[in-house]
Amino acid sequence: MKDLKKMLEETNGLYCKIDSILKSSTYDDCDDLSGLDIDYRDGEQLFLLEELQAIMRNLDEVRGRLIYLSLPVREVSRLHKNESGRYETDGGHYYTCGSPIEALVEDGYREVPYWVWTRLEHNEKDYYLVGYGNVDMGGLTVRVRGEV
Repeated sequence: MKDLKKMLEETNGLYCKIDSILKSSTYDDCDDLSGLDIDYRDGEQLFLLEELQAIMRNLDEVRGRLIYLSLPVREVSRLHKNESGRYETDGGHYYTCGSPIEALVEDGYREVPYWVWTRLEHNEKDYYLVGYGNVDMGGLTVRVRGEV
């Protein structure tokens, strides 16, 4: 059985191919693929265009996730609320609505805390993790990735 690291290495090998497909499809310049030669009076081509648009969006998401996973962890910290009412790390990285966040959560399903990649939103009272609304933000352990 393959381990996770080997599987990630294989998946990372797809990055160049995905990047090449997205560039040659004109997705990076025209995410609607309008840069391709398409006969908009041909129902079959319109069908293929719609399907390829969906495929390209998914490939772009995969590419983004591969890029994210390749970034080094530059900070592991606990969140605290700053004077602006936003949650911030000890290193000064702060989060607003829509910000991606990597957090260490406990949910009762798994025996140990585990890392999730989600985003932050606000519900009129406070910020929360999308999909993990019962997780207390104050003191939450987070990781910040990026170039050092």
